[in-house]
Amino acid sequence: MDITLSTMSTDRPILTISIAAKLLGVHPRTLMLYEKQEVYTSHRTDTKRRMFSINNLNTLQFIKFLTQEVGLNLMGVKTFFKAMEVANKAGVDLKKELFPQFQEKQLI
Repeated sequence: MDITLSTMSTDRPILTISIAAKLLGVHPRTLMLYEKQEVYTSHRTDTKRRMFSINNLNTLQFIKFLTQEVGLNLMGVKTFFKAMEVANKAGVDLKKELFPQFQEKQLI
């Protein structure tokens, strides 16, 4: 059976932390820091290895944008994510409204 990205779920955790970090252009410790600060939670295998999906990479791209381009600290990112959840329930896409310049890149 041949698996392609078009047939694979974008939610399926398939990438190790080192591969995810390389694709994002950050150090693996940066992703660990996001998790330690509770900004983001990775998937874990039974042996506790961190794994990432394509959707995870997209979220991490946005976190990187907020910290490196906008200048938010991790507490600001965490707060913004909570605000996005509330706004989404009201039908408002805060990400598009406040950061139209953010362009998600296809990393895989």
